[in-house]
Amino acid sequence: MKRLIMVLLILAVPIFGAYVATRVLPYYVYDQVIHGKLSHTLYKLNRFEDRFLKPGAMRKAGESSTDFSGLWKEFHLRDVVVPLPTGHPMFRTIPIIQLIPGSAEPQIGVDIKGPSGRQIAKIFLLKSGAWSDQFESQELFKLPLVKKVLKAKTSEQIWKDLFSRQIVGWDLPFEDMVYNLYILQLRSALLPRGFDDFGILENDGMAFIEIPSKDKDYRTEIIFSFDRGLLLSYLIVTERNNADSEDLRSRMIKGIQFRSSDPSLASIIYKEFKQLSFIRQTDQEGMLYLLSAWSHNMEDVEMLKEMIYFLERGPKNGPQLKPLYKYVYSRYQKTFTTRDIGLDEDEPEIRLQRQIELEAITERKQLLEKPKVAPKVEEVSPAEKMNEFLRKAREDKLKKTKSRDKLIIH
Repeated sequence: MKRLIMVLLILAVPIFGAYVATRVLPYYVYDQVIHGKLSHTLYKLNRFEDRFLKPGAMRKAGESSTDFSGLWKEFHLRDVVVPLPTGHPMFRTIPIIQLIPGSAEPQIGVDIKGPSGRQIAKIFLLKSGAWSDQFESQELFKLPLVKKVLKAKTSEQIWKDLFSRQIVGWDLPFEDMVYNLYILQLRSALLPRGFDDFGILENDGMAFIEIPSKDKDYRTEIIFSFDRGLLLSYLIVTERNNADSEDLRSRMIKGIQFRSSDPSLASIIYKEFKQLSFIRQTDQEGMLYLLSAWSHNMEDVEMLKEMIYFLERGPKNGPQLKPLYKYVYSRYQKTFTTRDIGLDEDEPEIRLQRQIELEAITERKQLLEKPKVAPKVEEVSPAEKMNEFLRKAREDKLKKTKSRDKLIIH
């Protein structure tokens, strides 16, 4: 009997070990991985945070008012169409153009202020492009069985789960475990460090990531829109507990759409600008047309000159001109100013450059306007004219006499 018991124990140990290896160990490893306690050559996250496991609650886009609906217009900026106020009594639009270190193109956007000059909202257009599935990011995802599980998911389903699926528990089917690890990889790659929250928006295919704001009175969100494999993103800053700001946020979330950029659009939009009246050309509406045209060909310095030229001829356009002066100075060491608008709040080097350019314009005008002085002609009396005539006659006679004398001597 003892011998039989020993044999059974000897046989039970490998059987139990195999059971643990196949049934218990994968769940244990999975539980350790999703809590950032274990990594392997097959699966290793570059960054892990507990907040990756549970998205926030769904957020609403809100309702936008219909007041002054005729004072809103859609502008095609780079690869998005944005609804912006034109001539709106409550809002003032200011361009944002900033050089990005290491990037060939600047970052652009729009700052929207209220009547008092207080910031109501700010929008930065971020890089848009094709969706990356990251199937090659982990060795685990390259395994045939795992790849089959992931390939069975549509890109729309993956996108939704990226911002809504909770990763909890460990007693799960194999398919759910590897899919959760895949979602965790996507979150690790997409969510920025120090984010506050992330989740889906009520609009189909839309999601958000909230990041910290320097001013706690404001909320900063990265808004994503996923449509047929294309990923559109922009950053929007809005003021908390402000009805106008909430209205702008709602209007942007519902109204911003993807539309491909093309350099040929610049001339088309510029022609539309030229059809505006001079008053509209020199106001924020004209500026937005030119900003839109320039965004499709950012090497066109003449379009920047046009924007500055017309803004300098409109009333109270100092806030719009300041960021333009700053950008063109940092890019071209010029300001392209053509008129002194009494703007003294610029940075010292920009103000100095503007003064140099204005003085050069003044000097050129003075040279062009300087009257041409005709040579002075002294009046001659009849008697003086007669004396001059006689003097020339005597000189001519003397020359002829000398000429005959020379001939006789010869």
